[in-house]
Amino acid sequence: MSLEIDGMERWQTDDATAFEALFRQYEGLVFRNAYFITGSRLEAEEITQDVFVSVWKARRTFNPDKGKVTTWLHRITVNKCLERQRKKKPMVIPIENIELPGGEGSEEVVMNREEREQILSAMSSLDNKHRAVLVLRYFNELTYDEIALTMGIPTGTVKSRIYTAIQTLRKQLCVQKREAST
Repeated sequence: MSLEIDGMERWQTDDATAFEALFRQYEGLVFRNAYFITGSRLEAEEITQDVFVSVWKARRTFNPDKGKVTTWLHRITVNKCLERQRKKKPMVIPIENIELPGGEGSEEVVMNREEREQILSAMSSLDNKHRAVLVLRYFNELTYDEIALTMGIPTGTVKSRIYTAIQTLRKQLCVQKREAST
């Protein structure tokens, strides 16, 4: 059940119950994005907490007329991930027990576990800015304009980063394929 306008207004006026509903509705989305961007379950849990602390503190600044709450949450999440990762070296995404959208046997994701592992392993070679646009585009199905709004960058930059990320992934997958065949 989505958070209704009345719930949004209550949350913005310090209603803890309405905020809890917002948290429960979007906790998984924030965690998943943080996990795929940082590659760490622990980091993703910490970032999820940071995001919702920021959301609570900034609750009065959110304007539903200017955009969706999900776009706002994507932006805060990406910013928290990039902020945290600037202080560290890029992390490798662990591939065990990862479920991509659609899950096993879904018609939406037509790839076997080995292919998923290869793609996720290749994604760990990307820097955080390129990984973030891929996560938003292919794991959250955001449009280029929505990604641009979320990340605060021009649409052309989004397209460029996605193109570069895909080219890098292709190269990594070719390297993996060659290594597997030798």
